[in-house]
Amino acid sequence: MRPIITYLFLAVILAGCSSKEKNKVPRQFRSLKNLKVYPADVKPVQQIQLTKEQAFGNSGKVMIGLLGDIAVDSLGRVFIADIQKRVIDVFNPDGRFLTQLGRKGKGPGEFVTLTGVQIRNKYLYAYDGRQQEVKVFTLYPLASDKTIIIAQNRGNYPALNRAFPFINNLYVRNNHTYLAEYFKDPNAQKYKKWQNLEYKRLFFLLDRAGDISSNKLFDIDETMTEVGGIIDNVKVFFGRPMIILSSKNNIYVSNEHDYFLIKIYNHDGMYRRAFYYPHPKVPLTPKSVHNGGVTNTHFRHGFLLKYVDNMNLPQNWPIINDMKIDNQDRLWVATTVKNMKVYQWWVLNSQGKLLARFEWPRSNEIEVVKDGKLYAVEKNPKTGVQQIVRYQIEMK
Repeated sequence: MRPIITYLFLAVILAGCSSKEKNKVPRQFRSLKNLKVYPADVKPVQQIQLTKEQAFGNSGKVMIGLLGDIAVDSLGRVFIADIQKRVIDVFNPDGRFLTQLGRKGKGPGEFVTLTGVQIRNKYLYAYDGRQQEVKVFTLYPLASDKTIIIAQNRGNYPALNRAFPFINNLYVRNNHTYLAEYFKDPNAQKYKKWQNLEYKRLFFLLDRAGDISSNKLFDIDETMTEVGGIIDNVKVFFGRPMIILSSKNNIYVSNEHDYFLIKIYNHDGMYRRAFYYPHPKVPLTPKSVHNGGVTNTHFRHGFLLKYVDNMNLPQNWPIINDMKIDNQDRLWVATTVKNMKVYQWWVLNSQGKLLARFEWPRSNEIEVVKDGKLYAVEKNPKTGVQQIVRYQIEMK
């Protein structure tokens, strides 16, 4: 017989939900502390309207080689990482090209690889995964400031033996410290053709100098697969763990393939609460793979589509596919729906309450939501070249 306190605890967690809703809470989540369960038929309290305003990209002054991560500062200037040329192209809010930051090389402000950009306060942070360095630029004026070498003291942490950092998943906090993500094979798995492989992502805090300053905060699991001799996480099928930081450095984590569940940790990595929405699952079938845009027009996806029957795929598509946070700490969460041409985006407040929903093409990835603007990757209808398009957001 279980202790009475267990039943009382579950009663508190699920208070206010109907018996039908209680039954929809997966058993593995019922013991989560401070779990907020929202009803399946929840309705948004606001409507959202997006109006296209401006495009940023190739012009007579600049040709982007391969568009990567983007960032937007408080002036509305757009910073686009060109991961092929290893430079950061800067555009004025009206779409005019302004300047370039960085270049190919190993010196200050130079990149061997350019895997991501973020803006915090008055600084732009750009990551060089090959060199394990963060290149910091000032925004006012636009100039190279310093280079930070990441985790030089990692040898002092046994948990990081045989682990390596995912430098493009280094998260800059508002106090100019970092949340760092390390990738580890826990079982020294032998790679076999078409085999699914289980890994762990380990999270640590780094100080301003880039040194590890905490024990492991938490870890999350990830599935990868060996595809024809290549290790690939195939996020389009398996999904991927997603992390975002609020303005107070709270950490939001989504890593449940089949469920709309988001956990919230405080700035020190301590678990605080979670929220859950019942959400219908979409079966992963060869037909839905094709309809979901995984076609032969893309080398990797075309390769995957050709051999999809050989792979041990999940039964369903991942429920949550992307997650952003704006400067009002509203969460923007992309979910899978039956129409495989689109994602259904949910706009939530910091507590997880639904504010609005809208559908958005899967092919037009949303990159940044900031200052009432949404920035997405789209193809130029005339040239077919990718560009960043800014939309005005109206919430009514």
